[in-house]
Amino acid sequence: MKIFVKTLTKALFLLVTSISFAKAQQKNELTLIPQPSSVTWGTATFKFDKQTTLLLPKGDEHTALIKNFSEQLSGILKQQVKTNTKTSGKNFIQFSINKDLGNEAYKLQVTKQKIEISAAKPSGWFYGWQTLMQIARLNLLNGNSHQIPEVTITDEPKFAWRGLMIDVSRHFFDTAVLKRYIDQMSKYKLNVLHLHLTDNQGWRIEIKQLPKLTSVGAWRVPRTGYWSGMPAPEPGEATTYGGFYSQDDIKELVRYASTRFVDIVPEVDLPGHSLAFVASYPEVSCTKTPQQVLAGDPWNAKRTNVVCVGNDSTYTKIDQIIGELAEIFPSKYIHIGGDEVTRNYWSNCKVCQKRIQDEGLKNVDELQSYFINRVAKIVKAKGKTPIGWYETLEKGLDTGIVQMSWKDEKGAVKSSNEGHKVILTPAFLTYLDFYQGDPYLENAPFTVNRLSNSYKFNPLPEGINVKNVLGGQGSLWTEQVPNERKLQFMTWPRGLTLAENLWSAAPKPTWPIFLKKIESHLPLLTLDSTNYSAYFYDPIVFAKKGDNGDIVLTIDTEVPNIAVHYAFDDTDPDQFYPKYKGQAIAIPKGAKNIRMVSYRGDTQKSRIVKLPIAELKRRAKL
Repeated sequence: MKIFVKTLTKALFLLVTSISFAKAQQKNELTLIPQPSSVTWGTATFKFDKQTTLLLPKGDEHTALIKNFSEQLSGILKQQVKTNTKTSGKNFIQFSINKDLGNEAYKLQVTKQKIEISAAKPSGWFYGWQTLMQIARLNLLNGNSHQIPEVTITDEPKFAWRGLMIDVSRHFFDTAVLKRYIDQMSKYKLNVLHLHLTDNQGWRIEIKQLPKLTSVGAWRVPRTGYWSGMPAPEPGEATTYGGFYSQDDIKELVRYASTRFVDIVPEVDLPGHSLAFVASYPEVSCTKTPQQVLAGDPWNAKRTNVVCVGNDSTYTKIDQIIGELAEIFPSKYIHIGGDEVTRNYWSNCKVCQKRIQDEGLKNVDELQSYFINRVAKIVKAKGKTPIGWYETLEKGLDTGIVQMSWKDEKGAVKSSNEGHKVILTPAFLTYLDFYQGDPYLENAPFTVNRLSNSYKFNPLPEGINVKNVLGGQGSLWTEQVPNERKLQFMTWPRGLTLAENLWSAAPKPTWPIFLKKIESHLPLLTLDSTNYSAYFYDPIVFAKKGDNGDIVLTIDTEVPNIAVHYAFDDTDPDQFYPKYKGQAIAIPKGAKNIRMVSYRGDTQKSRIVKLPIAELKRRAKL
């Protein structure tokens, strides 16, 4: 009898374990980000044990890559995973070459006996490994860290350029921060880190022929708080805030990124956004007057933030800058900026006016086209491809200049049909400096780009010439991003929507389905000590005039099937407070604020959102 009970107990345990793991498999099928092109789940499992071995492919050049994989897996399993050149016959992970696959494509096959990742190039192995690690880590969250479900995945990217941009001029982030950022983005198959290295608030890259760019241009007076209205430097105040990357720093960062198949693209913003350049070398401006790098917004007549495009000596310095960038950044691209230029300096500059006359140009608008084309020629002479921010200019630009369309998709559509290669980063869908919650509660100076909105990004808008689309990116300007935790908070989880839209060729899931995927990945971000925003759980309130002229409120959420509870009595609501039921709410007389919170069951999901009634009445009148 004891034997029978023991056998039955064991059978029930195995049955429960099998059911639990089957559920985990089904969950994994829904939660991979980005979604692979093809996924076929089996019924068996591969079990890691002390004999699990990573088989090195032929050639010593891949040893470091596979060693990195071994260290990652050892960290997840909490046991040593070995590398070897020979198989023991079972329980191994094999990397093989398949020349029929594309450059970044891979095939992942998990069976009971082995795991095989095949690819034409090491980048394919890397992306196949990221998919495998997602499955393993998601299983870890479900208590199945030593098991991988049987699966066959074939996958390849939709676009070659899958990028994130960090503005390191407004606030400087050292290479350790950037390495952690690269680690996180590469896990989701994002492969371009665009560094906005120069702007009005700082010059961040060492140029050995022009040392003042970093001794002067990389530093400003220390300030904390809102970007707009930042106090001006006081007489004699020390410029102690800032920093820059030495060329050795960049070489090491590039090496590190290359092991994760991330291309680092440098940007030097010209001819506008150039106050740090002008402060370092006043002779490159039209006024030739001394300037000082500012901590805040420099847009006023006293600040010369535009270079003189009529003076040949300006191009001499630019040639020196581009030349050194080309030597230390192996990327085929160099970004030269080109947007938001205040042209009144050129209108009042005799040298610039002479340039207009000598070149047969009509006006200062065509002078900007002349400048961009001339700098692009310098970039191409160094063996690189120039990129510029899309601007509507009167005189055409060299079609060899890649256009980065940022205001909306229209610029990309126009440029792609004129023969330019294009990269899409439309502000209202991909700008990561735009706030994620109610504007009253945010310290961002711009507008909103909620998580659900960023998921709407379509890198192939109607009318675009598809063959000229390189891809897209999220762009993070850092006026209000002073530290690493805020940098992460503004990137994630919106970065997951970018990863999905730029990699996956599979049919796009509906927002509710993709939201479930995001929620399953938030614990992975936590495991990586990566900060993220949960503002997508926040209640969203709308105010309008009611039938009797009073202000009434309606409440919505980005998350379906979530309850919102509210209070007007200046107490913090929980799940026992009145629940919003979809009808307009009248504001009680005397109420000063509304406080709202979202719950899923008995679990609080959002912060408590407190908004003044006076603010809501203002919105209703607007």
